[in-house]
Amino acid sequence: MENNFKNLQTLNFQNTIVTSFICNGNNRKDRTCDKYIELGKIFLMAKTPKVIFMDEQIYDIFSEYANEYNFFIKINQNDLYLNEFTNKITNFDVNTTFKDKDTLTYLYIMCNKTDFIKRAIILNIFNTPNYIWIDFGIKHIFNCESSEFIKNIEGLNNKKYDKVRIASIWDLNKRYNYDIYKDIHWYFAGGVFGGDKDKLIEFADKTKEMCLQVIEEKKTLMWEVNIWYLVYLKNPELFISYKADHNASIIVNY
Repeated sequence: MENNFKNLQTLNFQNTIVTSFICNGNNRKDRTCDKYIELGKIFLMAKTPKVIFMDEQIYDIFSEYANEYNFFIKINQNDLYLNEFTNKITNFDVNTTFKDKDTLTYLYIMCNKTDFIKRAIILNIFNTPNYIWIDFGIKHIFNCESSEFIKNIEGLNNKKYDKVRIASIWDLNKRYNYDIYKDIHWYFAGGVFGGDKDKLIEFADKTKEMCLQVIEEKKTLMWEVNIWYLVYLKNPELFISYKADHNASIIVNY
């Protein structure tokens, strides 16, 4: 397997895709663990370098997908760094109509995306200058055949940016009458982001710093997109945004 990864480095890919899946991060009934596994298997068929942080409970299910394009790393939900601060989160009360989805455990996973991408960059399995985070079940927003979806994923191979490239849904120049600590803010879409590896490490460090600041000062935690917006307000020069929505444009417009 190691030799296969080394051979892939010679193909001059610009990006390593990073993703993760942890089963039962929430209790939603409309997208079960089995449904995400089904969607993820389609994603894994794309012939582009990928690092996948996979829940140890279902790790073996994906053994046939371990190849020169897919490097799997076994993880446990309890290993996420935010678990260490649970006892400090005494004011968790987000406004959501999806109480079975937007649990504290789920938000730990969402806020860990930047940490996963930092770990992948440090590992440097495929020796690419750019990295892209893509949610494991991203196929659910594509209303197309699997072959077209895979083609869109593979089309990211040679995209290259010198900042953090991220989709913007709301107008970044407007302020909306919502509580950043309670209401979800869609300035950014959470399913895809990427760019230069050094900028992504900086983004990961600032995201972690902001998470810990919110926990310390507000005794709560929010969705990753809320945290990222707070990071953006302090560091707008770190980002290069593009317009997209909760559909295929998040990949197509990247």
